[in-house]
Amino acid sequence: MNIREFAALCGVAHSTVSRILNQPLERSRAGKETYERVRAKAAEVGFKVNYYAQALHSKNSNCLGLIIGGWMQLLVDPLLYGITNTLNMQEKHLSVLTCDATLESEADAFEKMLIYNAEVVLYIPARQKGNNYSSRHIRKVLDKYPHYPPVIALYGGTDIPDFYHVGFRDYETGKRAALRQLKKGCRKFGIIEPLYRNFMFREMARGYRDTLRVNGIPASDIKELFFWTKGFTANPSEQLRDIEGIWCGHYVLLLHCVPQLVKLIGDIRHLHVDTICGLETMEIYRNLQPSLGVDGFQTDFPHWFGSMTIYQYNAQDIGVKAAEIVLQFSQEDMETIPKTTYMKLTSVSFRKNK
Repeated sequence: MNIREFAALCGVAHSTVSRILNQPLERSRAGKETYERVRAKAAEVGFKVNYYAQALHSKNSNCLGLIIGGWMQLLVDPLLYGITNTLNMQEKHLSVLTCDATLESEADAFEKMLIYNAEVVLYIPARQKGNNYSSRHIRKVLDKYPHYPPVIALYGGTDIPDFYHVGFRDYETGKRAALRQLKKGCRKFGIIEPLYRNFMFREMARGYRDTLRVNGIPASDIKELFFWTKGFTANPSEQLRDIEGIWCGHYVLLLHCVPQLVKLIGDIRHLHVDTICGLETMEIYRNLQPSLGVDGFQTDFPHWFGSMTIYQYNAQDIGVKAAEIVLQFSQEDMETIPKTTYMKLTSVSFRKNK
């Protein structure tokens, strides 16, 4: 039920409904009887004003917020391009706050957006160290502002149920990779992830790990290691020496750690790899790819392995979709807009050169 339908049910104008449900009696410009009747009817039928339409039509702030949780320049540029080109600002201005990837700076950015009275907040979550993803720092801020505007988390994912999310089927992607490698005959596996990860990285690894376990692979045959700028955070010698399948958290991570994999495993032409990468950055990474002579052939990097599948996405499309959802808030009943919008991942596969 939209506001006009509810207003007709109450026998008043929709502007009267908006004032009554958003203002105390003395500021609603409505009589006490009408005020109480409309509020009682709203409670009876479960009607709530569409905050999103109200905010985007309001002239209170004209502000759309963008919180960038950490330094992710190759991701942010195409996302921002997609957002701004689609919105064309709609007579709104975009307030951008960048964070230093700490929980404190993210919380501070959220509080500033709420103080600015941002009508919608677009949020690129920061990566966090290790396995324990936490959103408590954000929840504490939101508890202080119970009427906060809609928040759309982009790319990295979120575990806050009230947030909207534009991203991928993370768990299912990891599951898909595991099933592919099992079909190839792999029985010993490795998970290589960045030390600092977001919710998306964690869920993809979890989908991969869970699927292997469900298909009879013991935990002892699934080795998990973190990689950062100086290399692996633990000695990978024994863990990775006999692996046959790998889930790698990102393609550029694979480029960084493959020299050590070659030293550990030797002949990696029997290794099956799955990873993820944005289309906008693939060309940059191609220029970083090493080449290797194998049995007289000069082999491009993706063909070093028994097989490799890269799950590719377009970051600009994520920004476009997020902006489209922002516009939907002012045009549609909020209940028709899904909390999660899944973007397409296109799998591109390579096999070893014969």
